[in-house]
Amino acid sequence: VFWSPPFEGPLRAPREEIGAYYAAYAALHGAIERAPCTRHRLQPGEVLVFNNRRMLHGRDGFAGEGVRHLRGCYVNIDEFANRFNLLRRKYVP
Repeated sequence: VFWSPPFEGPLRAPREEIGAYYAAYAALHGAIERAPCTRHRLQPGEVLVFNNRRMLHGRDGFAGEGVRHLRGCYVNIDEFANRFNLLRRKYVP
């Protein structure tokens, strides 16, 4: 399931399925809101790395002093796994 309301675009569904779609949408949203959640405020110099397709994630709005600096990066999983395995064979006995 890919869940990203800001990037959904217009709904393209037959008229008779729209009610069921929005009922399911609301149920999924409710389940996400009720699910256990871990919050962590990154400190300067920290980085958070995760698999974008395996972890439901988000962030709170920013309304404080200073500036928020977020930088996204996408890595091909096959290239990452290959490099990891090569380095592991080279450096881990």
